[in-house]
Amino acid sequence: MVGVDEALMVGLGMASRLRFPTPGFRQRCADEMEDALEFYEAKGWLENPRGYHQTPPELDKIKFKKATSRGVHYEHMSFDSGYVPHMGEAGRHRWLGYTPNHTAHCWVLRHSGPPRPWLINIHGYRMGVPYMDLPFFHAKALHENKGLNILQYVLPLHGPRKIGPTSGDGVLAPGYVNLIHTEAQAMFELRRIINWLRKEEGAPEVGVHGISLGGYTTAMLSGLEGGLACAIAGVPAVNLVRAARRLGQRNLLYFMDNIGMPWDDIEKMTKVISPTALKPKVAAKRRYIYAGLLDRLARPEDPIDLWEHWGRPKIEWYHGNHITFPWEKTVNTFIDEALDESFTDLKPLSGKIKSSRKKPVST
Repeated sequence: MVGVDEALMVGLGMASRLRFPTPGFRQRCADEMEDALEFYEAKGWLENPRGYHQTPPELDKIKFKKATSRGVHYEHMSFDSGYVPHMGEAGRHRWLGYTPNHTAHCWVLRHSGPPRPWLINIHGYRMGVPYMDLPFFHAKALHENKGLNILQYVLPLHGPRKIGPTSGDGVLAPGYVNLIHTEAQAMFELRRIINWLRKEEGAPEVGVHGISLGGYTTAMLSGLEGGLACAIAGVPAVNLVRAARRLGQRNLLYFMDNIGMPWDDIEKMTKVISPTALKPKVAAKRRYIYAGLLDRLARPEDPIDLWEHWGRPKIEWYHGNHITFPWEKTVNTFIDEALDESFTDLKPLSGKIKSSRKKPVST
């Protein structure tokens, strides 16, 4: 099982490099990170990361298109993101040049009739496509067996928002400034979505569940958005710089160790998007974590850091790696119980709540 994660790390590390790191390119990356650090320090956002995140406007002009993936019927939801980096912020011009990323996308399974609770699922790095997202989260089973409305959010630069050949290209671009914009935009869009679900869809409850990078995003969102029914962080790498270094160390051409900027400064720069820099707003008994003992990407110290920051909530350790959780019976049971505990108004189609977990389709 460890070998699977090692192979994954090699592949992700190689896929994450943009080009051969010339001295000039290294210097431009270092300059941009230094500019970002100085900008955030001057604004006081390293001491108050909450102040970095913009309050988004209400969501409007949403488009829905019926679609099907592997026998699952869903609605393809899209809308104009509206996110714009702060004036003067490092990487702003480049980020705004990513035209496909200007439109946000979601895969939606919703019931007709009276309002029902909603669960927002947030995928991991390199995902963001229906044929992976829907089975990995058991979306159809959750929709039918627990009566939940499901919204699968697509992270910036992923899926139909990608800017390169592969979903997720550019997120771990050298310099890590893109990483900050990725999470900042995700927070902006998710908060718009949650407000829309409550105001326009009449959602009595809204919960969030994320895996890997989505687990990180879930943890981040729990520090900005109040009133969530639950926050379930799956295999969360809560220190993304540390995780990215693991990827980079497998790539001989990866240059960050020699870029000339201390890793401590890079971690300091990314504090504006750190889940452990924000006090969680989700009720303590509605915080959940699951993680793999053999995970080589989000190693045990990562979920433990979040577990400590979250006040030691319920945590489930499984004997597997970073990508085996959909097949882990203990994890499936843990998520089922978390949803049953968190949502007070579940109304399955059958009239009886059942386990929502089936073996996902192999990808």
